[in-house]
Amino acid sequence: MKKIISLFSLVMVLLFGSCIEQNYPIWEGAEVEFQDAVVRTPVPGQTFPRVTVSNDVGAVNLQVNLVARQRPNDETITYRIVPENTTAVQGTDFNVSGSFVIPANESFGRVTIDVLNTGAIGGFVDLMIELEGNSEILPSQNYKQVQLRITRPNPPAAD
Repeated sequence: MKKIISLFSLVMVLLFGSCIEQNYPIWEGAEVEFQDAVVRTPVPGQTFPRVTVSNDVGAVNLQVNLVARQRPNDETITYRIVPENTTAVQGTDFNVSGSFVIPANESFGRVTIDVLNTGAIGGFVDLMIELEGNSEILPSQNYKQVQLRITRPNPPAAD
């Protein structure tokens, strides 16, 4: 008898428990974030990751994720150079446009950085990029920055 009552109780709990309507909140916002900021560990003591490239690499494409429903139209997203964490010089070490497009019905865009070959002069320079978004799509506060470290090979040793 106890087994029948236990089994009946379990069936009733499952039956009535499954009928409870769950109203989970649905986030309707829209943000953009750097993929590298999501998957890479931040620089020690900082909140941003660093991507290291050689000065002879040419174009570097950084993936930007749209965290929202896909849009029916192209979305132009702006970004800026953060001077406090940048030692590279526009036109000497790199070129950027300041904006990129997330195509209609897509979830990703790409920031293209043209890394200029400054030759074998040794050392490195840093370039910090921060997403700004647009009027409808905001930057993710946790994943809006990436630093690019551009290394330059040492000059050949003198004979």
